[in-house]
Amino acid sequence: MDELEAKHVFPEDMWEVLESEERRKAEPPEKLIDEIVKRVERREVAFDIGAGTGYFTQALSRVFKRVYAVERSEKLAKILHSKGLKNVGIIVSATPPPVDFEIDLVLFADSLHEISCKREYAEWCRKSRYVAIVDWKKGVCPDFGPRDDHRLSQESVVKLFRGFEFEELDLYRCHFVLFGKRVD
Repeated sequence: MDELEAKHVFPEDMWEVLESEERRKAEPPEKLIDEIVKRVERREVAFDIGAGTGYFTQALSRVFKRVYAVERSEKLAKILHSKGLKNVGIIVSATPPPVDFEIDLVLFADSLHEISCKREYAEWCRKSRYVAIVDWKKGVCPDFGPRDDHRLSQESVVKLFRGFEFEELDLYRCHFVLFGKRVD
């Protein structure tokens, strides 16, 4: 089976895990946001793909003028909507939404391994200046997150996002972080 095929989908009835204290300790969003602020000068528009209940969306909304949260689950999108974030637009979709404007950053936080149309999203991201990917490391934290055979290798992610130059950021124990700048 192709490593890029989606083998795992987070069960929406376990949404509390997305905002748990355990996650906050393992993956504080502020660490990533600090790195984004250092690297992304223009912070007008960001997309959070696979936003869930908005764990990273909320942090992005503090540093970007407009954030679009793309989530396939209506239930999780409703939870995010209930947070009343004024500069966040919520898009319920399992595929890349149509966009006719420039994007400064696209974030995939704990979601790329779940997306079935990875290649389509990778091509769609070429509309963005930057892309950040946070996902589960293979062979680490076996009792937390998806099974190891459901995780992506960093190499496959870099290969997928052609046209981006990546640097690896060492922010989290259980997750790899790849920050990519589009190279034209």
